[in-house]
Amino acid sequence: MSSFSLPTIVSMSIAASLLVMLTLLYLQRLQINSRATGYWACAYACVSLHLIFTLAGELGYPWLAMAVDLGLLGFVCCLWLGTRAFNCEPAQFWHPGLLFSALSAWVVLTHLLGVQFVWRAMPTQFFAGGMLLATAYSFWHRHRASPNSGYAILACLIGLWGLHQLDYPFLRPVASFAGFGFVLAALLNFSTGMLLLVAATLDQQGRTAQAFALLDREMGTRKTAEKNLHEREELFEKVFQLVPDVLVICKEKSGRYVEVNRHWEPLTGYSPQETLGRSATELNLWVDLAQRDAMIATMRSLGEFWGLDATLRHKDGHHYFVKVSGVRMNVGDESFVSYTVQDISAALEAESYRNRVEAQLREREAVLATVFQLVPDTLTITRIADGHYIDVNRNWEPLSGYAREEAIGRTSGDLNLWADTTQRQELVRRVVDDGEVRGMHIDFRHKDGHVFHCRVSGSRFVAGDQTYLLLSAQNIDQELVTEKARIQAETLLRENEHKYSTIFQLSPIALGLVNVATSEVVEVNDVWLDQFGYARKDVIGHTALELNFWDRPEDRLAMIEQLRQHDRIDKYEIRHRHKDGHVLICLMSARLFDLEKGKMFIFSLLDVTRQYEIEREIREMTAQLEARVRLRTLKLEQANQELAEAMESLKHAQDELIRSEKMAALGSLVAGVAHELNTPIGNSVTVASTLEDKTRELLRDVTSGNLRRSTLDQYLQSFTSGTALLMRTLNVARELISSFKQVAVDQSSSQRRKFDLQKALEEVIATLSPMYKKGPFSLATDLSPGIGMDSFPGALGQIITNFMTNALAHAFDGRESGEMRLSSRLLDDTHAEIIFADNGAGIREGDQKRVFDPFFTTKLGQGGSGLGMNIVYNLVTGVLGGEIRLDSRLGEGTKFTLRLPLSAPQISADTAIEQSAR
Repeated sequence: MSSFSLPTIVSMSIAASLLVMLTLLYLQRLQINSRATGYWACAYACVSLHLIFTLAGELGYPWLAMAVDLGLLGFVCCLWLGTRAFNCEPAQFWHPGLLFSALSAWVVLTHLLGVQFVWRAMPTQFFAGGMLLATAYSFWHRHRASPNSGYAILACLIGLWGLHQLDYPFLRPVASFAGFGFVLAALLNFSTGMLLLVAATLDQQGRTAQAFALLDREMGTRKTAEKNLHEREELFEKVFQLVPDVLVICKEKSGRYVEVNRHWEPLTGYSPQETLGRSATELNLWVDLAQRDAMIATMRSLGEFWGLDATLRHKDGHHYFVKVSGVRMNVGDESFVSYTVQDISAALEAESYRNRVEAQLREREAVLATVFQLVPDTLTITRIADGHYIDVNRNWEPLSGYAREEAIGRTSGDLNLWADTTQRQELVRRVVDDGEVRGMHIDFRHKDGHVFHCRVSGSRFVAGDQTYLLLSAQNIDQELVTEKARIQAETLLRENEHKYSTIFQLSPIALGLVNVATSEVVEVNDVWLDQFGYARKDVIGHTALELNFWDRPEDRLAMIEQLRQHDRIDKYEIRHRHKDGHVLICLMSARLFDLEKGKMFIFSLLDVTRQYEIEREIREMTAQLEARVRLRTLKLEQANQELAEAMESLKHAQDELIRSEKMAALGSLVAGVAHELNTPIGNSVTVASTLEDKTRELLRDVTSGNLRRSTLDQYLQSFTSGTALLMRTLNVARELISSFKQVAVDQSSSQRRKFDLQKALEEVIATLSPMYKKGPFSLATDLSPGIGMDSFPGALGQIITNFMTNALAHAFDGRESGEMRLSSRLLDDTHAEIIFADNGAGIREGDQKRVFDPFFTTKLGQGGSGLGMNIVYNLVTGVLGGEIRLDSRLGEGTKFTLRLPLSAPQISADTAIEQSAR
């Protein structure tokens, strides 16, 4: 096979079909079996249209497939009619016409309804294959009548073409067979056309030979008759009636006929009785009186004339051609003229026919020579007696490298063509034994020395007294390369199939494959069988409905609809029934794709039943905890009236958070605050109630007079430790409430002014140095001088404080050392950049999106309020009018990048306070 693409193969087939069609039309114009060649020309016109529409379909016009089928139907019908005309059989138009009409209606209807390709193409292809097989049988019947005529080859080619049409609906959808099918069809198309041309030409030659043989027989018979008449004239000189030509005697003066021989009546239609005593003028014999006058003038001047051409009129009115000879003779005193009339109509017709036949033979030789040159294969003709090349076509030089003049008159041995002489011996043996060779692979040597591979076919034939060999060669180097590549691709495909099948079976997730058209399960892996309790034989070939997989069938319909719309589904929740009847909750993912067996979809099932149960249990526990929190919160509110002012401040913060776009979840805020206050307030209530009990016991002992010093010492010790514990827990609550109140803290101290960025940051660092200098942590700075800003230095100091506090509390938690870095630089004429980084623990990727949310902390309940970074975000984006970016990786540290305008937005002090609290 060549590396040509499918459109290239179809385009070459179109060119070959058009060439055959034009050649057949030319033969029809030459009156060479005109009915048969006319039908065959129409057939190849239909083939050309069929291939043109096929090419258009391959180039992106699939709606032309209907015209492809109609062109095929027209081709087989015209080929069948031409074959019957060629074999002189009755045409019987209505049989193929009726089937053609019915199948045309089928083609149109199935294309409009979108019927599947196999069912749409099967009737058309079977009809085409049947018609081709019927045509092949007709030529085979002709071969049996003429065994040596070569019709058997034509019958085999057409029969092979018919079988190819029968397998077309099944092999055409197979991508690996499409190119091979088109190449085979193209070869059969062109080979059949060439043999039809040869058959028509040979048939015409046979008819011409029969005509010449008939003419020769007639000429021989006529010569024999003339010879016999001559002998009889010698024997019977004056036996007038035995003269072979029409012989008449008339009076010279009046022109009236005196005697006619027996040939007169057949020639003129007049009997002797109608002729004698009358002249040629009276009988209206002369078509052209000028010919009569010229003959009489010649007779009068010379006394005789010979072989004058004349046109006479028969009694029934038709004209015929004669040669007239005459001689004057005197009988007595009266002059008579004896005329000999020869009918030359048949001879003239034979001469005309011979001239036409010779012209047709010359034209046919020109056609055959043109066909010989235009055949796409390399053709050579050698004389078997000495092996000399007689002729080669135009493809010889591109194939062998030798010019035509270098090959004619020389042998293949002279040209050193054979790379392996044993192949030449095998070729000669086959030709001698079988008279032909078909598809033999031979290695030839090019003129430049390289060896190439060819497929060679040929036949022995006799012309005159010499035997010749016609060989056809095709270069198959590219075909061999393509075949090797195909074998490698098939091997790779089998390996991939085995690999993917192994992956499918060894996957830890339940997988299955379903045929979309039939909904039948094609394959499932072992995990699926173990997970759902089935045996493979119980599943394969059955549908999900038959096996009662779906707990809710409406989920199946929704899943199929989504799969058809998007060709995929991801994590679609379904309820799958186990073989023993219990229901599993699964997440289904599926993909739709095409295989040779049809459209399939592969699905995976992830059992999340246990996860759903855990989530349900968590939801129940959460509801219980929320109920307990609400109960304890109610008790705390009743028991801690002294904290009303703190709660009022918290409510105010809640109101401020509600008005903010980023604090839409009031319930989450209240729950977080309540949860944080629960522990210190609960501890305070416990200690207070314990002290109350101890005091009551002490009063009872004092009242009863049983107070002892040891009891008083024990009470004082309990009271001291209890009040200390109570103060610690209340301080924790106070500090927590103070952190919450920072959301709405009064920022009146953060006045807008002009300042140097380097000096402002150094003042903040000096203020914060006691936080880290006594520990194992350090701060490195890289501050660019001369950056003047018109902004809020108080807000900037609060931001740096929060950065350092977070680094010491979170980044370096549990670490023996750590380094912080603070740098600043001028970005452009209007912006400055501040970077604070640490080499601490880093922030998880999932938490990075929530760092700036209020009340988000990784140490909730361990002293962290979760408001610091939210305040930082609000100060940067609101008060300072800048941007903040977070970059962090676990184990590599965290970096905050601030991009601040040199001149902050123009806002009032109250607005600045409000924005910092949001």
